[in-house]
Amino acid sequence: MEQTTELDNKALLSAVERMGRENTRENREAVLDAVISSARFLAPVNILSPEEATVSGGEGTAIQFQLLPNQEGQPFFPAFTGWEELRKLCGPKNQQTLLLSFDDYAAMILRDNRGAGFVIDPFGCCLSFDRAMVEHLVGRKAEQNQ
Repeated sequence: MEQTTELDNKALLSAVERMGRENTRENREAVLDAVISSARFLAPVNILSPEEATVSGGEGTAIQFQLLPNQEGQPFFPAFTGWEELRKLCGPKNQQTLLLSFDDYAAMILRDNRGAGFVIDPFGCCLSFDRAMVEHLVGRKAEQNQ
C-alpha cells in the first residue's frame, strides 16, 4: 500500500484515549471538537476511469465510496484515522483513498440517503455518528465559527 499522505490525528487519538479511560462529558466534548475541527480521515474509494464511468452511465471520472453495515445493517461511510487502521479493512493490498474532513462526510451524508452516517476506525475505537448526530455537529461547528 502506497502511503503518500501524512495524517496527523494526534489530537483526536489522544482525546479518544482519554475518553476510553474516563468517559466524562469534558472528554466526550474534546473528541467531538477534534472530529469537527482538525481531524482528517482516509476514505476508502474505488476510482473509475472516464471509460469505466461512461460505460456505467456517468461522465468523466467517477468515485465510489465504500460503505460498511452496522449491526442493524445500516450503511456507514468508514473514516480511518491512519494507514494502520485502514489496513484492518483491506490488508496489505493497495486501496485507493481520498483524504476527507468532517465537513466532507457531513455533506455526503446530508445530501444523499445512501449513508446512514460515518464511523471512525470501525475496527478500532469504532466511533459512530448517525445522521442526527452529524446534523447536530454541523450546527455546533457553525456556532463555533460565528
